[in-house]
Amino acid sequence: MGAGGCQDIDECALAEVTGLQACGSGADCRNTLGSFSCSCPVGYVMALDGHSCVDVDECSFEEQCRRELGNVCVNTPGSFVCQCQPGFRAEVPACIDVDECKETPEVCAGQGVCENTLGSYKCVCQRGYRGNGTYCEDENECASGRHGCDTNARCGNIIGSYFCQCYQGFNGDGYSCFDVDECALSNGHCEHNCTNEPGGYSCHCGTGYQLAQDGYNCTDVDECVVQNGTCEQVCTNTQGSFLCSCRPGYQLHIDRHSCVDIDECKLQNGGCSHTCTNTPGGHTCSCPAPLLLHTDNTTCVNVTSCDFRKGGCDHVCTVRAEGLLYCSCSAGWELGKDLRSCLDVNECGDFTNGGCEQLCQNHPGGFNCSCMEGYEARTDDPTKCQPVCDPPCQNYGACVAPHSCDCPAGYPGPGCSAMCSPPCAHGGTCMRWNMCLCPPGWTGTGCHTAVCELPCANGGRCVGPETCQCPSDYTGPQCLSPLCTPACQNGGRCVDVNKCTCVRGWQGARCQIEPVQCQKPCKNGGMCVGLNRCRCASDFTGSLCETAVTTPCVPPCQHGATCSPHNKCTCPEGTAGIRCERLTCPVVTTVVSMARAVRKGVRESYVDRCGPLGVQLCTKYRINQARVYLQAYRVGYRVQCPEKNGR
Repeated sequence: MGAGGCQDIDECALAEVTGLQACGSGADCRNTLGSFSCSCPVGYVMALDGHSCVDVDECSFEEQCRRELGNVCVNTPGSFVCQCQPGFRAEVPACIDVDECKETPEVCAGQGVCENTLGSYKCVCQRGYRGNGTYCEDENECASGRHGCDTNARCGNIIGSYFCQCYQGFNGDGYSCFDVDECALSNGHCEHNCTNEPGGYSCHCGTGYQLAQDGYNCTDVDECVVQNGTCEQVCTNTQGSFLCSCRPGYQLHIDRHSCVDIDECKLQNGGCSHTCTNTPGGHTCSCPAPLLLHTDNTTCVNVTSCDFRKGGCDHVCTVRAEGLLYCSCSAGWELGKDLRSCLDVNECGDFTNGGCEQLCQNHPGGFNCSCMEGYEARTDDPTKCQPVCDPPCQNYGACVAPHSCDCPAGYPGPGCSAMCSPPCAHGGTCMRWNMCLCPPGWTGTGCHTAVCELPCANGGRCVGPETCQCPSDYTGPQCLSPLCTPACQNGGRCVDVNKCTCVRGWQGARCQIEPVQCQKPCKNGGMCVGLNRCRCASDFTGSLCETAVTTPCVPPCQHGATCSPHNKCTCPEGTAGIRCERLTCPVVTTVVSMARAVRKGVRESYVDRCGPLGVQLCTKYRINQARVYLQAYRVGYRVQCPEKNGR
């Protein structure tokens, strides 16, 4: 009853009793105080009248079916269903992508790696390999540049990857390398100066020194060897430098390199009694006629005999009847105006040219005849010249001018040699005009045609003695063997150009398709998927699926029981229980007696001769090794069941 004596009417219950519908078909009725409300189940919405339910078309807005990938959404009363394309699996209420890589791991056999995609999958090569996923080969990252090595590191390719190694003079992991300052440690072992450089360093020497062959030490430079160290006269080498000095009669200039002549005549007339004449680096004393210079080369004396300094004559001194001295000269010389000195006669200076046909060379007291370039002196007459030909004229040719031969007919070549056009090749010899003597294996004009006794087949070309140059589809000495590119695999044989004959069931253009053939049948439900290759059920492994996959039993089996598949224990005799934890037979102790041999030192005595001259007998002792057996026992435990009757 209400506060005013009124009671709420349950319209929903009344409608069920009377058969009237408080809410429309499919709607749920819920009573409230003084009224009721209608609600719709999932998949429906309330109509505008507030009592009836209208189906929702989920296909007009839902995205779980992934219609953009070709799947179809079908509306149903109160729900919807998805009709999925291959590669998808219908799982209420959507199309779920099938992970082929997880459900069929062997879908990409070999080196390929499976990558799942929406509605499908694709086979790609592992990192470090390249190919189409079915056939993969190692990628040389170092050659392709697809590596992360530092510019100061060496890249080395390995199968499926690569490695980086810093160059000498750099430190780092190869991917990042930094220069090592070798000069910071012991000056880089340089004797003088050390200069750091990228990846290394170099040693330098101070002025006046040069780097030794070891690249570290410095040796003194002998500046006097090159242009006398810029000294005009005497150069003396010192450590790291040099000094200039002058010969007697000179003094060093202020520039420390040049030498200045000393005028000795300005000081006490140079020691001369009469006339002093300065000369470069010295001076000479002279006397007026008829005086002669004394042996001290400074004083003058009167000469009356040829015995003293040949009477002042250069060559020959003669005393005439009147007692006067007379000077004369040797052949090729003439007497000077002072009637004492002898002057050279230039035989080459007159019109006869000294009797020489070409060149006359005067020298003191004589002369020599020589020839111009391209000529040489005749052996029968050294004053005459004859032309020289290089190469010498052959085949009865005559040398008529320098390097010019007058050749007989048929030999127009250098030095009257035979000439062939084209020239004889491959070691051939030109015998006469355009006629070559060819070595074995060559023939034709100029020996340019190679000879192959066995002809080159399949379009091959003979390019050398018994050497064929084959086209791209053939190989072999005579180009008889066809080529298959790429090569036949798995024992296949190339029988024609790009045609392989396969063996043992292999198929494909290059025998690359593996046959599904197992010589021994796969066991335990395994399936043959290749050449002697089985795909095993999840509980078995091995080449023939002969080994059951066992995982450790949890909890572990006891008393020596064996763990079998499906986490079950196989109990030995005398045990029972899920984990063979119960003993049905007693445990007995076994004792096995055993002996162990050891070596032991034993002191032994023996008699031997001793004393002076060995005439006495003495007892001596020694330690000898003897084998001794020690008693030992091995104790064990085992489950022992009583023997059954009838055994």
